[in-house]
Amino acid sequence: MDDTPPSSPAAKPAGYGDDDMTRASGWDALLDDLFGLNVRALATLWVSCTQPSKLFTAARDQNWLDRYTPSIRLVFSLIAVVVFLKFLWTNDASALFATSRQMFEDLALEFPGRDLDGATREYLAILLVTYPFTYFGIHALVSVFVNIWGKGTPLPVRIRLYFVTLIPVLLTGVVSTLLYAVMTVEQLNASILIVPLMVLGIYGAVLMSGLKPVYPSARRRMWRSGLGAGVMFGGDMAVSLLSSLWAVTWLYASAG
Repeated sequence: MDDTPPSSPAAKPAGYGDDDMTRASGWDALLDDLFGLNVRALATLWVSCTQPSKLFTAARDQNWLDRYTPSIRLVFSLIAVVVFLKFLWTNDASALFATSRQMFEDLALEFPGRDLDGATREYLAILLVTYPFTYFGIHALVSVFVNIWGKGTPLPVRIRLYFVTLIPVLLTGVVSTLLYAVMTVEQLNASILIVPLMVLGIYGAVLMSGLKPVYPSARRRMWRSGLGAGVMFGGDMAVSLLSSLWAVTWLYASAG
């Protein structure tokens, strides 16, 4: 048995007790252990949807006002949740499987060594890999060029603000992915017409609210919000297209 006396407070590492985890409540720390999303992250999600201007203001502070989770980290976590849910719901009986299979049939795509069901199954599995990389690659690139945040906003802050705007749409993506388990093919096809309008509306609403501290005039915010929403929606479309093309190319390259 070790008889070494416990360390005195002075012997503890510098800053011990001042970091987020040692100050967190027991439940906060437990949630962080289980999910990587602590209470602060959940509060950040809520504020991103209800009061985006607060999160836009916090993004200009180096430490997010010690209240909120960094936007890029939160986007990464939400993407992981979406991918996990798609992994759960994407089976041969799902509407997503049926529509993907129909797409291959309509395009008369053939993959040597695989039947249509097998190719669809593998395509959806590969998509779980290509989608996250494509999402971050495209949106990180687009965020560099979007400059609607106010005169003199430095590039690192612009990137933060861009990813803040993505959060509510990704939350919608989590909900829609949950619905894959119960949606029919007809419902999924109908949602394809509705979702783009909904996504544009969410981007626009978040930007209109978030830009208010910098642009009190609604007119000045309106065109910037419309521009930003259009660019971000275009980024989402590019993600869908390129991740799908990457998955199909992967299938062809591994066919034999």
